[in-house]
Amino acid sequence: MISPEQKFPYATFDWLWFLAILALSGAGTLAIWSTTSDTGLSIYFSRQLIYLCCGLLCFLALLYFDYHVFSDFIVMIYCGGMFALLLVLILGRSVSGNKSWLNLGFSFQPSEFVKIIVIIALAKYYAEIDSDFLNLRELLTGAAIVFVPTILVLLQGDLGTAITFVPIYAALSFLAGVRKKHWIALLLIGIMAAPCSWFLMKGYHKDRIETILNPEKDPQRIGYQTIQSQIAIGSGKFLGKGFKQGSQGLLGFLPARHTDFVFAVLAEEKGFVGGITILGLFLFVFFRLFRVGREAKDKVGAMIASGVMSIILFHAVINIGMAVGWVPVIGIPLPFISAGGSSLISCFIGMGLCMNIWMRRYVN
Repeated sequence: MISPEQKFPYATFDWLWFLAILALSGAGTLAIWSTTSDTGLSIYFSRQLIYLCCGLLCFLALLYFDYHVFSDFIVMIYCGGMFALLLVLILGRSVSGNKSWLNLGFSFQPSEFVKIIVIIALAKYYAEIDSDFLNLRELLTGAAIVFVPTILVLLQGDLGTAITFVPIYAALSFLAGVRKKHWIALLLIGIMAAPCSWFLMKGYHKDRIETILNPEKDPQRIGYQTIQSQIAIGSGKFLGKGFKQGSQGLLGFLPARHTDFVFAVLAEEKGFVGGITILGLFLFVFFRLFRVGREAKDKVGAMIASGVMSIILFHAVINIGMAVGWVPVIGIPLPFISAGGSSLISCFIGMGLCMNIWMRRYVN
């Protein structure tokens, strides 16, 4: 008979990791409150609190079930995810030009949850391969698992979310073992595809890339967000202006201040110290995820943890890079911090899976 400790090994719960996640979520919720209160965007704060509660419930629920339950039934789950993406193309609601939202009495973005599904699916497939290196067929099959949903998301017009599937494939393929000749082939394909992708981009995508090189080229339109974000971060100085004292965020000079540029709001109000604290919390979470991948009891657990780490790391680097003007503005949220229910809940689901793997590393 299985004891309660074996079924739910709560003694191995990582409280420091959990508190770091809560600290990031709390910082984001306070930033959203600060920058949207007494404005037409004030509803985002109450919604974020609801999303945070839903995320926590998902996190805790996932701890009870062994993570192999999800990997064993991943074929059905994956098909369900693809069906949801197809449903978006038919019945989806457009937001900011992207038809990526589904309304079933409540609005949500299926692509955010499909990222987690793809991680589990690719981890399961690669974990069952008993060799040190992937052959070409296995590498292409892994690519199909990832790029089928990527294409469906691209058809929705959501380039930013589509790009976030790429690090999943890169990270898990690297762990599964890719021969040097295959890496070179993939690199050459990427180099050749880059010029072609330029011609497939919409006009505003090209403008955003050009803005990185010269944000002053169009300061009132394409370069406006980047310039205002840099002003907000710089004006925070060392200790920041204080809660609800940031002019760029509070007075609305900074667009998307509760979503894409929430890090700039935090830096303006909390200064260099606040920005470094946020980065430190993310680094701590990355360290914990790395430790889960290293100490997981099996290959599928290690790969799931690595996939979640790759997607959280990619989101954080790109979003903060957008805020400081190092990468184009492509609408990628900052994990746990940016306003948005689908993103926040999917992050907690990813953390719940990884905490599940950590807690069961010694369970037979």
